[in-house]
Amino acid sequence: MPETASWLGRLGGQARGLLRKLHRAVTEAGGPQVITESLSPRGPNPYLDPAILARVGFSPLLAKVVVEGFINGLHKSPFHGFSVEFADHREYVAGDDLKYLDWHLYARTDHYYIKRFEEETNLRCYILLDRSASMGFGTGQLTKWDYSCFLATCLAYMMLRQQDAVGLSIFGAKPGLMVPARCRRSYLRQLMRVMIDNGPAGGTDMVSSLRGIIRNIKRRGLVVLISDLIDDPEQTLATIRLLQSHRHDVIVFHVNDAAELDFPFEGATLFRDLETGEELEIDPASVRDGYCKRMQDICEFFKKGLTESGIDYQMLNTRTPYDKALAGYLGRRARVGR
Repeated sequence: MPETASWLGRLGGQARGLLRKLHRAVTEAGGPQVITESLSPRGPNPYLDPAILARVGFSPLLAKVVVEGFINGLHKSPFHGFSVEFADHREYVAGDDLKYLDWHLYARTDHYYIKRFEEETNLRCYILLDRSASMGFGTGQLTKWDYSCFLATCLAYMMLRQQDAVGLSIFGAKPGLMVPARCRRSYLRQLMRVMIDNGPAGGTDMVSSLRGIIRNIKRRGLVVLISDLIDDPEQTLATIRLLQSHRHDVIVFHVNDAAELDFPFEGATLFRDLETGEELEIDPASVRDGYCKRMQDICEFFKKGLTESGIDYQMLNTRTPYDKALAGYLGRRARVGR
C-alpha cells in the first residue's frame, strides 16, 4: 500500500469523506483520477491548488488532510535551534537530519534517537497572522486570508512534527489575540480553530500591532509574519527590523492576490477600500502602468530592506499552489543553512 494511504487511513472516515469531495473537485478540473496517485509526493499535488481548495472551503479537517499530504513529500526540515550545546535526546522522526543521530545510543537500545541541543530543546515558533480587512480580498475564489491560513497551518504542523512549540498571534489595527506556544501535536486543531473564528476585519496598524506582539514574546525564537503588508512601507520595515533586533529568526511572507500584482481590470471600475469603505471609480487603463510600477517598487523595497537585515522575505501569489510556493522557499532556506 502506498505510504500516502497509511497516513490517510489514520485520519479516519471523516477525512476520507472529505478527500472524496476534494477528489470530485480535482476530476471536474481535469485532474488525476486516482486518489493515491494524486496525493503522491512524486509530482505536483492538485489538492494544493488554491482554485480547487476554494471549492471545498477552509476547515480544520481539510487543512489537516492537505498538510499531511504536503509534509509527507518533504525530506528535511530547514528549521533548527540556535545553540550547539548538547541537552538531551528525542525519538527520531522521518525527515530529521541524520548527522544528529546518536549511533552509540542506537547500538545500546536498537532505537533511533536524535541529539538535541540547548535552545533546540525548546525552540519556539511564533506565527503572526494579519487579519485586517484587506486580507479578505480575493479574485480567484481564494482570499489572501484563506491562503495565509493554509500557509500558517503547514508551518505549524512542521514545527509540531519536529517536537517544537508553536504559538499564533492574530493582529490587525491592534495586537489582538495571542495563543501561547505549545508543543503538543493536538494543538494544531486549536490553532486552526482560532484562525477560523477570527476572520479578516477592521483596519491595519502594523507598527503598534507588531510592537505589542514584541512585548509579549519573552523568548528568542522563529517569528513568521504573514501579511499583505498594506501600511506605511517605511514604518512597517522599521518595525519588522525591530523583531530581528530582539535576536529572533524572522521570516516574512508577503501575500498578494494576482489582481493586485497584474491589475487586469478593464473599463470603468468602482474600487472600494475594504478597511475604510472609501470608494473610487477610475478607468484602470489610465492608471495601470503607474500602479504596477508602484507595486513592483514596494515589493522590491521590502525585499531589499529585509534581506539586507538578514530577514527572509518571500512574496507569494495566492494563485500559486502551496507545494511550489512553500516547498520552493523551504528548499532555499535549507540550502543556505538557516
